[in-house]
Amino acid sequence: MTQVAKEELKNLDDDITECNVIYLPQLGYLVAIPKSDKMKTEEDFKIPGLEFVTWTEFLETLSVILQIMKRSLCTDFKTRFLSTAPYCLMLWNIQQNLIASWLLLNPPVNLVMSNQFLMKIMHPLQEIVCSPFVPNDTFSGGSNSKIKILTSPNASGKSVYLKQVALIVYMTCIGSFIPAESPSTICTVDRIFTRIKSQESVSVGLSTFMLDINQMSDALRNATSQSLVIVDEFGKGTETADGLALFASSLRYWIAMNERCPHVFVSTHFHCIIQYNLLPQSHIITYQTMETMHNGEELVFLFQLIPGFAKSSFANETALQAGLPLEIVKRGVEISKLIQENQPIHRVDTASTEQQLKRCHYLVNQFLEVNLEMADLLAFLNDVVKSSSKGCP
Repeated sequence: MTQVAKEELKNLDDDITECNVIYLPQLGYLVAIPKSDKMKTEEDFKIPGLEFVTWTEFLETLSVILQIMKRSLCTDFKTRFLSTAPYCLMLWNIQQNLIASWLLLNPPVNLVMSNQFLMKIMHPLQEIVCSPFVPNDTFSGGSNSKIKILTSPNASGKSVYLKQVALIVYMTCIGSFIPAESPSTICTVDRIFTRIKSQESVSVGLSTFMLDINQMSDALRNATSQSLVIVDEFGKGTETADGLALFASSLRYWIAMNERCPHVFVSTHFHCIIQYNLLPQSHIITYQTMETMHNGEELVFLFQLIPGFAKSSFANETALQAGLPLEIVKRGVEISKLIQENQPIHRVDTASTEQQLKRCHYLVNQFLEVNLEMADLLAFLNDVVKSSSKGCP
């Protein structure tokens, strides 16, 4: 296009010193030139070999082109979809056969609809293809707590568990079979609110944290005692103290509702919410965690939901399992320990860090011991600088 613009510029009047050229397949070449002082009426815009188009006319033409392109894309998508329809139908049949096989071995349960939440979660397809699948019971409402706070290491199964709860309740609401053991009691819910994953988009014009806040705000404003709320890692998209404060405040709001509180299932890595007692003691709260085994070197996930709370996220062990270089993980462990102990953090590439610390201590002690009224300060400074540069005595 740059070369085309140069060629077109040669054919224009000498008073036209620049132009831009774009190419639209459905329209052709479009040449844009700056308006000069001579161009006052429409007749002045006529240039031999070029067709003058007003901005309004161009937009109308462009709108027609976009409509044609839109129809073309829809037609192309329809053609491609129809070409893959047999494969989609085959996958659907396989899924139905798997579900039918599971139902033969596990007859559908008789559901009792009530105002509480009692069910045994066991995913049928997962049980067939994965033998070590671990089922977990879920109880909420009635004599059980309505707020579950789940803390456990990374990749231990928190998010999967939360999604299982939401999906099984949703399957119940649409009249589908559910992967549960009999007898099961499923509560009727008026709405399902989730803060699980934010779909970022440039067109939305909102940050990830703002999207999270909107989802949480919707749940806080509209959830009733018959609603299900799933919250996965709320507050991690901003500064730690602010995120923790908003997360704790949201939970306290639901706690204050007492029996009017919705069925709330949350997961978090804000362990200090328990350590600092940021939440009041209440019978509607239960702390849960995913059981793990850690021998000091290796971390094993058991995926079993148990009462209690995690004391560590084991982020370093998870990073090693994900393939992060060992030296980076070791440095992370070192920095984490220094922060917890409120100790200064020194750069790795600083030469002789220990010697630098000794030099600083030496200088401080020398200045504390000097008598500013009696000593020759210039000589003192020279001696101190020489001594510290050669190494502390």
